[in-house]
Amino acid sequence: MSGPQAPGLDIAAPTRPGDVIDAHVHLFALPMFREVIDRDPAADPKWRRALEEGRFGRRQEKVPDLDAAAMAQWYVARLSDAGVAKALVVSVLEDSQYTRDFIASARGHIAALCNMDPRSPHAPTLLEREMAAGFKGVKLYPSNRAYRLSDPACRPLFDKASELGAAITVHYGVTVDPTGDLRYADPTDLSPVARDHPDVTFVIAHFGAGYLHEVLRLGYQCKNVCVDTSGTNNWRDYDPHGYTLSEIFDRALTALGPERVLFGTDSGTTAPYRKWIKFQQMRTLEELGLSARDKDLVLRGNAARIFRMDE
Repeated sequence: MSGPQAPGLDIAAPTRPGDVIDAHVHLFALPMFREVIDRDPAADPKWRRALEEGRFGRRQEKVPDLDAAAMAQWYVARLSDAGVAKALVVSVLEDSQYTRDFIASARGHIAALCNMDPRSPHAPTLLEREMAAGFKGVKLYPSNRAYRLSDPACRPLFDKASELGAAITVHYGVTVDPTGDLRYADPTDLSPVARDHPDVTFVIAHFGAGYLHEVLRLGYQCKNVCVDTSGTNNWRDYDPHGYTLSEIFDRALTALGPERVLFGTDSGTTAPYRKWIKFQQMRTLEELGLSARDKDLVLRGNAARIFRMDE
């Protein structure tokens, strides 16, 4: 950016009942892609293509070209416009200095989960460094990147997460990534991991993205397993039960309790914030007749507690 710089953001105040925390958003910016290519010229060609074209994703939407500080201000403004107090970025890229700078500039309005290959022998060290830099936990992608969290090679990462108090969001189920592999999509694979690390909270994204039954059974067995509600949840179109959104919420709230369901939209930075998903989900909670306490847990309190969003 050229010219005088805008003043930085004020430190975010703690949230209160009635506020909304979006526990599942994304961050994409051209400087992030430059960072990937500069570090590894042989990286996945999709990052170079996105950088060259300035567009990314299934719909080839325009990617913002903002430095970390400007992106933080832009992102906080769009959250405010949507009536969202705070948000949690679930990272796609590993070891990103841009993301570190972004969360520092966001000053508590937006937090982030880091990303890594859980099988890497360097993963525990990287997690320790990322938590010290202000990340709130980890986002893992078994379906997209074809690994099993029950693989013994992943255990050191979970041991370190337990030591550091890091929560973990996991994308199981179907994925928009055309390279995804459904052999790794079943959340049941998490059972021995969650069992052996009871003090680590695991949040299964998108209600399990087509694996709702498996998530609920896993939640019965492991009380440290939660779900987030993020995204269009259009996996329902391929589910033989024909669930409505209200029925999905009802099943999750009944089985897991309101203390283990977190609101999210899966909004990114290449398209407007998904206000319609926020409206749809808040209306669903109203229709289900949740108490003010339980509604606040889903919309704010659980994310604040699990990911320490107010610390």
